[in-house]
Amino acid sequence: MTKFWIISDVAETSYELLGKARELLGDQEGIITVYLIGNETTGQEAIGYGADLVKLMELPPDTTWEQYAPVLVQEAQASQPEMILVGATRRGKDLAAQLAALLDSPCVTECKSIEYDDGKVILKRIIYGGLAEKIIECCQFPVIATVASRTFEKWTAKDASREGTIEKLDLPAGVNVQVVERRSKPQEVVNIKDASIVVGVGRGFSEQDELKMAEELAKVLGGEVACSRPIAEDLHWLPEDRYIGISGQIIKPNVYIAAGISGQVQHVYGIRDAKTIIAIDKNENAPIFQVADYYIVGDLKEVLPALTEAVKEVKAANKG
Repeated sequence: MTKFWIISDVAETSYELLGKARELLGDQEGIITVYLIGNETTGQEAIGYGADLVKLMELPPDTTWEQYAPVLVQEAQASQPEMILVGATRRGKDLAAQLAALLDSPCVTECKSIEYDDGKVILKRIIYGGLAEKIIECCQFPVIATVASRTFEKWTAKDASREGTIEKLDLPAGVNVQVVERRSKPQEVVNIKDASIVVGVGRGFSEQDELKMAEELAKVLGGEVACSRPIAEDLHWLPEDRYIGISGQIIKPNVYIAAGISGQVQHVYGIRDAKTIIAIDKNENAPIFQVADYYIVGDLKEVLPALTEAVKEVKAANKG
């Protein structure tokens, strides 16, 4: 019997990984176990998305979540899962590395694709900042793979009437890391990963006040503003939560508008899965044009206000 494990400290990511696990399982007989932070309601939600067994892992107040590793190793040795999918958060990556070392198992990070082929697991991941794709074949089990949020889709056949088992997983005794204090990182209310339309701004904007043009366009489109790394980390014009790239946010909006962003691979990695990419830049040779579905060569100060007015006109006409 095929056994899949899903481990995530973010419930939404576990639901996405469940969709992939169900796809891989297909018509085979199997069991999918989900380990996540949450309560009974969260657990029931996971069952609705395809989990057979849910084990709740609380975020301990006095130690780190990764201290569950010894318990998970014992459970893995007993149940022998074939594949362990781990949400690629900071906690998840740490835990995945520990499990791989303790179980002497292969660990493939930041997977973009996972498939079976003739008894082997074929995994793909992006390397060299998005310039190349690496294909890895694994025939040693369990295979541990970390997967970023929004990589896979949730199981569309969610069934709220599905039945499963929900249990609580206890921490091992004698943990060796002590947490003395936790401080919440200030975050904006808006999560750009949830936006269907995103307007990205880059170094093509010479002054912070010019960002208002992008903000106005995003507002009339019902979208959100994001940025390239220099805007957030060097100039501090926008919060780091809005930075898109390899070490920032990975987004999959319906429409992404890149305004004044040259298109370095670090940024393209974060927007490559957008359904439609529209680029605006005065440099007709800007690299961003190579990945754009549509592009405009022109001055941001002229193009953005014109687009905003055009959208307003269309909306007014539709109301009429």
